[in-house]
Amino acid sequence: MAGFLNSLKQMMIGQPEQTRQFPRFNQGQEGVLDQFLQQGSQNADFGNIEKQARQQFSQQTVPGLAERFTSMGAGSQGSSAFQGALGQAGAGLETGLGALRSQFGMQQAKMGLQPRFDSTFSEATPGYLQKNLEGLFEQGPEMILKLLPLLMGL
Repeated sequence: MAGFLNSLKQMMIGQPEQTRQFPRFNQGQEGVLDQFLQQGSQNADFGNIEKQARQQFSQQTVPGLAERFTSMGAGSQGSSAFQGALGQAGAGLETGLGALRSQFGMQQAKMGLQPRFDSTFSEATPGYLQKNLEGLFEQGPEMILKLLPLLMGL
């Protein structure tokens, strides 16, 4: 009975505008997403990536530079050119790590920014009474004055 009365009410007075939200994920998916975000925030340690890059630098880049300068002759590793090349390589490492750290942080933040709901908007729809009363008002006050006694039961 309540459903019928609600439908009758909507038919007579209309439906107001509405914004509705619908979940994008089911409960199981929500749980997995929450768990993933929690793990991501706990594991948001850039240290392992940085450690690996520094290890690669010391085990590959520095020996490679030293080998190149050694092939140029004795004492070349002590030259200012070697020190400059080593300094440039170190600066490149730090620049690369800075860029990776920034990218890593953005990826961590992006995980938490996923919208969990989709929204829909429905415009207001006038009901029977609203449509007909608007028509009366458009026809002028004289029509309303003629109908007023009928509406009041006179």
